[in-house]
Amino acid sequence: MSDGLALAIAGALCLIVGAIALVYSLSLDSAARDFKSAAQCQTGIKDTDCLERRAIEVTAVATGRQGEVNTVDFLDNGNPHESHLGPGRRDTSVLQPHASGTATLWHGKYTNLDVAGIDFVTDENPVGEHGLWILFAVIGIGFALILWAASLAWDVMNRRAANHG
Repeated sequence: MSDGLALAIAGALCLIVGAIALVYSLSLDSAARDFKSAAQCQTGIKDTDCLERRAIEVTAVATGRQGEVNTVDFLDNGNPHESHLGPGRRDTSVLQPHASGTATLWHGKYTNLDVAGIDFVTDENPVGEHGLWILFAVIGIGFALILWAASLAWDVMNRRAANHG
């Protein structure tokens, strides 16, 4: 197998992965739109389609391999919960035990944590998840195009070398 063909096959695999990510991101589009258009919950009315703000107290944080905070344990009305933060650069120094804030609850999922005025998106936020899968799709499709261009350039260079050699 030539190097040009290997690049073309790798490009095809990247396109497949990118297309799968794009289709999956499209399946999340409805939930992301619903979340963005959801109103604040009204006191005393049970409705899972609204955004409920709940007072929380941070009990612990866990860090990843690079030292970034990626998990927050908190109490919501005395009940312990754990949320994993979504990607994004934020000042996580406010996420300390005994810090208080609010959590956004939507469809039974904690989608955002707000501590000291900083909004932390969790991995259960439909808008963040939708955006992340679109990013994966763009990267996959972008790599496919780059690899196909490299494959074409490789083949052109090898044909010229063969014709002149």
